[in-house]
Amino acid sequence: MSVISWGLLGPEKLASERRTRTLGLGATVRSFNDRAVPGLGGVWFGKQLLLATLGIAIAERVRNSGKRAQNIDVANAVEALACWLALDSNGWKRDPRLRGALKLSGKKDLSFGTVSKRTFYVTQPMRQATVQPLRALGVVESNGERFNAFSCTREGKDFIDAAWATFRPHKRSVPDHLVLWATGVRDDVTNSWELRRALSPLEPMSQNASEFLRERIVQGGGTEASRRRKALEWVEGLRDRKGQIEWTEKPPMLDELHWRDLHAGALFFAARDAAISLLDAIESHIDNAADRRMSIDAAPPETVVEKVKSLRDHARAFLNGNYDPSPAGEATAFCSECTEQLDARLLEKLLLREGHVLRQRGRDIVPGVAFRGNQASPSDAARSPEEGGAEADIGQLIPLPEGISHRVRNLFLLNLDFRSELGKWLTGPTDNNGEGQ
Repeated sequence: MSVISWGLLGPEKLASERRTRTLGLGATVRSFNDRAVPGLGGVWFGKQLLLATLGIAIAERVRNSGKRAQNIDVANAVEALACWLALDSNGWKRDPRLRGALKLSGKKDLSFGTVSKRTFYVTQPMRQATVQPLRALGVVESNGERFNAFSCTREGKDFIDAAWATFRPHKRSVPDHLVLWATGVRDDVTNSWELRRALSPLEPMSQNASEFLRERIVQGGGTEASRRRKALEWVEGLRDRKGQIEWTEKPPMLDELHWRDLHAGALFFAARDAAISLLDAIESHIDNAADRRMSIDAAPPETVVEKVKSLRDHARAFLNGNYDPSPAGEATAFCSECTEQLDARLLEKLLLREGHVLRQRGRDIVPGVAFRGNQASPSDAARSPEEGGAEADIGQLIPLPEGISHRVRNLFLLNLDFRSELGKWLTGPTDNNGEGQ
């Protein structure tokens, strides 16, 4: 599915969007993540879901007034406004809960017509990570997965009410004031202290909203709800944990199959990441080569040799586990390709999956259309919207088993947010001691 078809806000860095290296493993990655924490998507703090739900609710009301409005445009505008207000309040300091510090800096016109333009905000808003959980947690309903087709359920409206019942910017409810903004009736969104606190991603949700969202995560029967509930119980117990957890330490609340799925996912992710690291090394080598190519058949440089060995080792570790719950055994197929004994054959198979950053021409590896060489960061081509940005680095500080699905790390952070402890965990005490509402 193309980036533009999802209605993102225009190409700030189109090349990096096109660089995302899925290696044809998108369904496999989603499968392992859904087995880890079903339905959570890329959400790691509550305001992500809350702002997306608010955007959908406002878009509905604008349409009901007879004006055109798409969920994506309105939700992106609400998120952009929320981040601008937070950055303006904190002196434009970067924070993993905020996006667009560079893009939004210097922007003064915050009318809806301006903020909703595709060039105003970032190409990967936080809203992208909410598509699955909005539906899984029942705050929206839809016949499909497209964000523009979502409509708020009664539960979604209750979520909004629980969050902002006590806020009255300009003597109106938060949704009422933003409907006036979105319809062009009022543009005064910068001079209300209440609106800033209500929307700011740096402020935790109200206790009522946190309790509401937590209940949506744990309620219900079936395997999915059970896994979310038990995973939440596990990460709650890790808040004061010191030292890394090993894969030999199965938490008592998780059943054997869940733990096995988590471990298999970690082994698969390690192999996938090793493949991407190998491709990064080849890209860097080609960028430094005078003829901008690398022969598949010639002896590779030492940096590439090391990466090939690491990939084989990680792929064998997955295969040695003799367990693959992925769709159609795709994880096994991928790891089998990555254990090819001939380097040339391994590289050929990996290039077939790689696509557009590198490509094979004859017996050479040459730049593809999204080639960036040494300008690319090591993770630049690896992360999907769900796998996050800065929060992925934060997650490494959590004492979870090596390589575990990012969704478990995200659930740990979300649990802190439920307790209004996330801000302190990320940045230390704030002036209001983390009491956001």
